[in-house]
Amino acid sequence: MENNYNEEALMIIENFTPKIKQCLHQTSYQEREDLEQEIKLKIIEKLAKQEFNDTPSFWDFFI
Repeated sequence: MENNYNEEALMIIENFTPKIKQCLHQTSYQEREDLEQEIKLKIIEKLAKQEFNDTPSFWDFFI
């Protein structure tokens, strides 16, 4: 179960990495590495809390 979670977390981070790197060009060069690590850490924290599993479905907005 945990191995599956780690693989999913890694896959999500890999999918977000190009966008993260693109956005980091808006910051100074010295801060990019630290900020990239902080963003990836926040993604892992959110995944651990499973906040993404409780997202409302399409029909939840109409009921």
